[in-house]
Amino acid sequence: MAENSIKAIVNGTIVGRDRLIPDGVVLIKDGYITGCGERGAVPLPEEADIWDAEGDYIAPGFVDIHCHGGGGVWSWEQPYEFALAHLNRGTTAILPTFTYNESREQVREGLQTILEAMNSGKPFSSALAGIHMEGPYINKKYGAVTSPIRPVDPEEYREILRTAGDRIKVWTLAPELDGQEQFVKEASPYDISFSVGHSEATPEQIFRFVPSGLRIGCHCTNASGTTPSPTRYAGTREVGVDEAVLVHDDIYAEVIPDAEGIHVRPLMLKLIHKTKGTDRVIIITDAMPEAGVENGDPSDVNWNHLGQLAGSRLTMDQAVRNMRNHASVGMVEAFRMASLNPARVIRQEDRMGSIEAGKLANLLIVDEAMAVKQVFLHGDSVKPVSR
Repeated sequence: MAENSIKAIVNGTIVGRDRLIPDGVVLIKDGYITGCGERGAVPLPEEADIWDAEGDYIAPGFVDIHCHGGGGVWSWEQPYEFALAHLNRGTTAILPTFTYNESREQVREGLQTILEAMNSGKPFSSALAGIHMEGPYINKKYGAVTSPIRPVDPEEYREILRTAGDRIKVWTLAPELDGQEQFVKEASPYDISFSVGHSEATPEQIFRFVPSGLRIGCHCTNASGTTPSPTRYAGTREVGVDEAVLVHDDIYAEVIPDAEGIHVRPLMLKLIHKTKGTDRVIIITDAMPEAGVENGDPSDVNWNHLGQLAGSRLTMDQAVRNMRNHASVGMVEAFRMASLNPARVIRQEDRMGSIEAGKLANLLIVDEAMAVKQVFLHGDSVKPVSR
């Protein structure tokens, strides 16, 4: 888009924050949304470049806060290429996410690589919206590969905080581990949203960190346990991490909606959505490097070399499609969970996540089946990959 030019996306249904807006118009200037609404209520500037949505939906770009790889690369090794692979499928903001399998040296190098990519000024590098540290301070009982998981290490986490600071938007931890109280105290001034995951913490251990920024239940119904285990009374169920997440009104529930219902059973997706409500569910991919790579395998889940479930091959368009199918949610609800809620939890809802004047023009044109027809990042069109 030419500098200072005005673009108008017309002839589409806007997926608004609370409702669908038929025959919608979205005006864009200098990378920001300057107006939106029904055609008759939004005057079209004579000089505007017109983009015809051809009757499809005009929607906010996806925000993926939990993604390890895509396009054949790991997010911390080739973050720019990783971001482009997901951008082409509609993810206009993404958090490169470490797994708990990296050594201290790999984390150090990976952080520097991500920060360099974020600061590079390359076209579309702004899709890199921050960093997600999944571990390494998680419970060894709940990892697909457990050997690199290590105790809470003040020297290490202080180095990470010095290096990346408020660029870290999410940090997943197991609250029951020794040393977490001091870690959270030192990390919370950076406005990091903490996530409980790979954990068997009690509700009390989880809830004590909510005032300090614990806001997320990491990939609900995956790698989570209960304490005590086994149960105190035969034939009854203890309250575990997932139940605690469902109960607390201030904690968002991440879900990985793969097509086969392996990460989260379809009926469980309905239960999570019904319990938390649309405003407290976040759709994620938990994707590995194979995401977005055509290899003849139609499955969208990922298995490691030990035959264990280890993330997915999802892109956000697929994840949202699956969520709509499994949980019977509408277009507005789906984009709330895939765009606005994740933007809120990383404190960027003032810039992205919904179609409103003053926000970045991170937009999609999608059809009813969630096929991505076009992507706009800061108002510039991104040619989608062939499908």
